[in-house]
Amino acid sequence: MFNNSNLAKNVQEEWHLPQWSYLLTEISKVFSLNSKEIENLTNSTTAKIIATIPFEAKCKEPERTAIAHLCLYIAELKGFQKYCSHNKEDDADIYNRLAFISTFEGGNYQIIEHGMAILALIMIEGYKKSKQKDEKAGVYNPLVSGTWNYQSIKNSLIWKINKLSVPNLDILLPQADVGGW
Repeated sequence: MFNNSNLAKNVQEEWHLPQWSYLLTEISKVFSLNSKEIENLTNSTTAKIIATIPFEAKCKEPERTAIAHLCLYIAELKGFQKYCSHNKEDDADIYNRLAFISTFEGGNYQIIEHGMAILALIMIEGYKKSKQKDEKAGVYNPLVSGTWNYQSIKNSLIWKINKLSVPNLDILLPQADVGGW
């Protein structure tokens, strides 16, 4: 188990992003989401983290960045897995698959790095969770191939996350599916 004491410090009681309703409305219109998809997006911890990073980091045009990153995320969920799924070229760096949602204009780099580490942690936990299923289906997974060491990567990401407290991101960690958080 890891030490998440730093994450518990100064964590606010609830996540807050005033722009969330607007972002949901815009994304729902653009992708013609049905009521179940809207509900899933509304409750998606990953989507909330993606949207929160540019605002917390005080990037230039955070709303534009959040919308662009959410569009990429929704596009992957709605069928672009072929183009967004992990492939062997992504093995070089845990952040390769996150590259297209890691472009920010200005902003506090440490907060951006913190948020991206949380997203990477969610991603690697997803690989762990789907490991057996992926192996049976022949879906490429860096944990199945043995290219990535799950525990080593997880420890590194936790260390990065623990370096900084960002309450409006850290409050989302217990809701994320990241094994043990």
